[in-house]
Amino acid sequence: MVWQVLAMWAVVLTTIIWFVRDERRLRAHAALARSARYYAHAPKYRHQPSRAVLPPPPRLARGGLSETQRAFLKALAQKA
Repeated sequence: MVWQVLAMWAVVLTTIIWFVRDERRLRAHAALARSARYYAHAPKYRHQPSRAVLPPPPRLARGGLSETQRAFLKALAQKA
């Protein structure tokens, strides 16, 4: 009989502890979501794109293949 009462109290205490921990976790997640929402929409924390000037794109080579490239392609074609 005594062990049954102790078992019931153990279940009650475990349930209360579990409930309190879960409620604290939910409050912490809600606070984190509130602060994330604040920082996401606050103008002074928004990402400002840089105004840096990008370098010009590289120039495309014109005039066809070089002699080395032509020799390589000829050797490759002869092997195939």
